[in-house]
Amino acid sequence: MIPVEVAFVSVDAAGSPVVFLRNIENEKKRLLPIWIGQSEAIAIHLQLKDELPPRPFAHDLMKNIIEALSATVDSIYVHSLKDRTFFALINLTVGQETLQIDARPSDSIALALRSNAPIFVEEEIIAKNSFAEDDLVEKKETSSLEDLDDDDLGRFTV
Repeated sequence: MIPVEVAFVSVDAAGSPVVFLRNIENEKKRLLPIWIGQSEAIAIHLQLKDELPPRPFAHDLMKNIIEALSATVDSIYVHSLKDRTFFALINLTVGQETLQIDARPSDSIALALRSNAPIFVEEEIIAKNSFAEDDLVEKKETSSLEDLDDDDLGRFTV
């Protein structure tokens, strides 16, 4: 498992939102793009900017329910990629019990940011589906994808 952080949220040439995860322990930074939905992109972006929505989003509700049940989000684990779809687990502790909940990476990431939980990605996923951060010529959130070849990115769904 590789620890990662959310680097930024952007859009691809077709206007589809993408969240970029960055490894945090290796000196050679790599970015893993995961295509996500519009509402999840907004939820992640606002949390990264420490901005509160006027009303709670679904991820805020999930966090509030988890806390109300005296549970904690221990970590998020993006564990596999099948047919261009990423899969993740939310690792929770409820009392003495540890639970693993299947979830979309986009929802998991939004929840992790709200819960200050670490995010991990399977090493093989990083090795096969990420690219060097240095390959980005321009790091503007709205144009960073334009500098990459389609072969570098592939196309993934949530």
